[in-house]
Amino acid sequence: MIFDKIIEQNGAIISEYIVGTKPERENFPARNRIISAISDGVLVVEANSRSGSFITVDFALEQGKNVYVVPRKYF
Repeated sequence: MIFDKIIEQNGAIISEYIVGTKPERENFPARNRIISAISDGVLVVEANSRSGSFITVDFALEQGKNVYVVPRKYF
């Protein structure tokens, strides 16, 4: 199980949910909040208007993090 491999290599598992919780859509915003919280900043390379990237950006801005965006025309 990937959980075990991460722990064996001195990694960390950070979640608000118990081990074994299935990756359901309604859980993604909580995950994105944690990702932005432990990051120095957020880089969005490409995202459509329904992307979870915007949820992460909103959390990052609320947390006072830097947000960087690369417009689609540059790649």
